[in-house]
Amino acid sequence: MVIIVTGTIGIGKTTVCRKLVEILRNRGYTCGGILTYKAADKGITIEDIQSGEKETLASINNVYHGPRTAKYFFKPEGIDFGIQAIDKGTSAAILVVDEIGHLELRGEGFVKVRELIKAGKVKDCILVIRKELLPAFLPQLPTTPLVFETTINNRNQLPQEIVKLILKGERAALATVTQLLG
Repeated sequence: MVIIVTGTIGIGKTTVCRKLVEILRNRGYTCGGILTYKAADKGITIEDIQSGEKETLASINNVYHGPRTAKYFFKPEGIDFGIQAIDKGTSAAILVVDEIGHLELRGEGFVKVRELIKAGKVKDCILVIRKELLPAFLPQLPTTPLVFETTINNRNQLPQEIVKLILKGERAALATVTQLLG
């Protein structure tokens, strides 16, 4: 199952994902992948969900020689750190990739997650994609994802709603296997 958490910049998509990971772990699920946060210097920090380690991903200053967008200069080591966290995260029950953005749309950054999904190497995946980029990214996915838009009104309840959906999917899959074996 591919779930997309979308919304505008600063609405709370990462917070929704952080809460989702916490709830899922408390229910016994393993979670892997990455979360990204705005840093104090207005850059971006990336966190490996499994290890808790953090690395600088990007800066608004021209201090890194990796890919760049209109706003950010990306640190190659930060991208590599994220790719390694995503690779490790494929063995978890839930892979979270926060976030898919302009770099991925042009074939850079964490674009590998798209190939992992297409190859069936990811069981359940939660992707964060800004609302404005969603139309460009959806055709690149092999299946139709479930899309949840984060708003000020729903961002506190959204993690629980998504967990319910994941649990429902697990029960449905278990029932199918039981029927096949029975």
